[in-house]
Order: sequence, then C-alpha cells, then structure tokens
Amino acid sequence: MTKGAGLAVEACAKVNLFLHLLGKRPDGYHDILSLAQSVSLADRIEIVPAARGLRLEVLGDAAIPTGPENLVMRAAVRLLGDDPSPGAILRVFKQIPHGAGLGGGSSDAAAALLGIDRIFGLGLEREELQRHAAALGSDVPFFLSGGTAFLEGRGTDLRPIDDLPAREVLILDPGVPLATSAVYAQVQEPLTLAVEPGRIPGFGRTPQDPSSWVRLGNDLESLAARLCPRIPVMRSWLLENGAPAAAMSGSGSAVFGLFDGEDEARAAAARAAQEGFRVLRCRTRRRGEIEAGRFSPSSSTQAS
Repeated sequence: MTKGAGLAVEACAKVNLFLHLLGKRPDGYHDILSLAQSVSLADRIEIVPAARGLRLEVLGDAAIPTGPENLVMRAAVRLLGDDPSPGAILRVFKQIPHGAGLGGGSSDAAAALLGIDRIFGLGLEREELQRHAAALGSDVPFFLSGGTAFLEGRGTDLRPIDDLPAREVLILDPGVPLATSAVYAQVQEPLTLAVEPGRIPGFGRTPQDPSSWVRLGNDLESLAARLCPRIPVMRSWLLENGAPAAAMSGSGSAVFGLFDGEDEARAAAARAAQEGFRVLRCRTRRRGEIEAGRFSPSSSTQAS
C-alpha cells in the first residue's frame, strides 16, 4: 500500500439459510446451529491514514451511531488503541440495512479488522484476527472469510463448507429494525424447541440445493414476528411469487427468498416494489469471489 493512500474494503451481508436454537448457555447467550451464506449486498469501508487518533464517519444511514459503541470503532481500538499515532479516519458507506438480521454491523467490523491489519502492516495471523473478531460479536468471525459455513456455539464457532451453487436472492426489508437482544428476550425457558445438532435433517452432509437448507426454517422467526408482524407476510409473499424457499435471516427483520434464475428474481422484485415492499436484489457470493474482490484503493488520500 502506497504511503498515505486510503484503502477500501468490501463488507458483504449474509443470510442464514437456516437457524436453530439449541439451548441457553451459562454465559446468558444461546447455543445455535445455523448455515450462513454470504451475498453480494455489501457496505464499503474506507480507511484513510491520519496524523493521530481515530474518527468514524457513517454515510447512508443516519441512525447508526459513530461513537465508541460502534463495532467498527471497537475493532479499530482493539488493533490500534484509542488514540493512535499515526491514526485513521474510517468511513462506512452503508447499503446493508441495520437491525435486519443481515449482519451489516458485524461485516463492517470484520472488514475494519482486515483493512487495518493490511494498511498498517500489522501482519496478524488468522487465529489472532479470529480472536479479536469473536470478542467483538457472534457473527464477526464468519465475515473474515465469508462464503458458506455452519455457525455453532453462540455463532463464533465456524465450520466452512464447499460453496453451494449460486442463487439469486431477493430480500424484503420491512423498515423495522430489530435488536437481537429484543428478539432473544422473547424466548421462553426452558427452551422447548431445543434439539441436538445430529438430529437436524441434513446436518453432517452438504446437499447441493440451497433451498433444501432454507426449508429447515429459522426458530427465531415466530419470536421476531411478535415485534414485527410483517415478517410472515413477507415470507408468504416470496413463496407465492416464485421463490422455491424463503425465510427470515438471523434475528430479523429482513426476509429473503432464493430464486433459481435472474429473470424470475427480477420479475418478483418489480412486483414487490409495486406492492410497496423495500426490495434488495443480490446473489450468493462464493468465498473465492469475496477474497478476490475484498480490497481496492480508496478514492480518499491521507487526512491531516
């Protein structure tokens, strides 16, 4: 990286092809089993060298805080300290809606870890980056590589699998951000839907049809629907309009449908927009695609 040049890092969203709750942990989190899949919907993080300190700017979503609670800022502080010299300006260009279960904040944090390591030449081993990522949040380790992976434990234990066949993805966003903590607060203990991973159909094998995983469902959907009743409406709409499979992603509130072809997805997206849904059309992303296109030069240069 040329001295003084900025670095741009792509931060892809994800959908959870399925998500099962397995029980509550002693630390208060819930054990889960999920299959996460990267998609082409992405934020962009620009890291611009500065003389001293850290500053975060978020463009495209005024509701996202820019203080020390932001995961991008927390990632930067973990690697550089809270008043480094030299420092950096971090600019987040948002495309992924927040509070939608698409992992935008976690993906941004992972991109910040990778970008800071690269632009400052820290030379961190992958194991150390994974440790920082797990400390930041449950989904963050997945986004260091992306692709397709089982998430276990509280979501930080990864088991990557071979890329599934590409699919078009249509995401419907109700515009009602849901806090993960608020959705999990709806869980009644003891957890009546707890199951053992080995008893989940398909666990331990990798069927080639992504829709077969989506049909396993999301245990959080009925809980999130108490807070956002449009969730089941959107899932039904997708199934009625050509999606072979549809589900809520993560803890909501966005719902996604998989489509076999671009024409079908485009037609459904047009109908959804006419009916007043907020529509985000993208496709699944392979791990190699993400790695190849993750970094690019920033349009910004060194800040004073």
